[in-house]
Amino acid sequence: MTLQTQIEALFASLGIEIGLAATHLPTGQSVAINPTTLFPTASVFKVPVMVEVFRQAEAGAFDLADRLPMPDRQRTIGSGVLQKLETGAALTIRDLVMLMIIISDNTATQMLLDLVGAPRVTATMRGLGLADIHVVLSLPELFAYAYDLPRDPLPGYPQMLALSRTRSMDYNSLTFQGTPANTTASAADMAQLMALIFQDKAAGPAACADMRAILHAQQLRDRVPRYLPTSAVGNKTGTFRGVRNDAGLIARSESDVLSFALFTFDRTALPLGNSRLLAERNALVNGVMAEFGQLLWDGLGV
Repeated sequence: MTLQTQIEALFASLGIEIGLAATHLPTGQSVAINPTTLFPTASVFKVPVMVEVFRQAEAGAFDLADRLPMPDRQRTIGSGVLQKLETGAALTIRDLVMLMIIISDNTATQMLLDLVGAPRVTATMRGLGLADIHVVLSLPELFAYAYDLPRDPLPGYPQMLALSRTRSMDYNSLTFQGTPANTTASAADMAQLMALIFQDKAAGPAACADMRAILHAQQLRDRVPRYLPTSAVGNKTGTFRGVRNDAGLIARSESDVLSFALFTFDRTALPLGNSRLLAERNALVNGVMAEFGQLLWDGLGV
């Protein structure tokens, strides 16, 4: 059985939507399933945001050591710790990038996205030859569409937090659509962006080295990297209800490197308050993603 057929069989048992692409960078050997299909990125879009932050810093728009105070208007629900801190807490831009990537902090992300501009992020992706990465919606907009909340104006943080606890996410909303009008990407282009970071082509060499160091500081390693050596993987996960994604770089040695992106959409109905079903589906899909990581480690480019 080839590696491709092993991977296809692994995911076939789940009955969910899959987009994946992985390449052994030294040889170009690759595996893929629906590699050009657009999927909601969830928090994997934070990698393109990181790239744009570093590129604008290189261009002199700001210094990564500059501190940004957190205003209440950028406080964002979901993952992260900044939303729980006092108004005005001021971290360096690089620290905000670190929080955005390694614990997927949404408030840090929104602060950085406001700093560099979503249209600039998408334009940079086009400049890198990546036509299928679209950074369109802010995080509050993604949550507002998912929960069917008002969008003009958007609810403030306290209101959005309260409303999100009383509503289920709507899989038919824009947040879950594979369209350029949403924040989406193809697995092929996201894996290629990771390759460009490894190859010092996403920005200057020093910036790319720093981005790799941030990816390798990742705290969320229960998906593709789960069974692999911690030092071997730099990655970024993405999660919405039903969406479980992962993308990154896997290094068996300094020159033996794989880039990968794996997007999944599990349409299993997850009623509000059914924490058991949510936990069971998370565990099932995450476990298969981990097995995928092991298959790549053992079989791609060896």
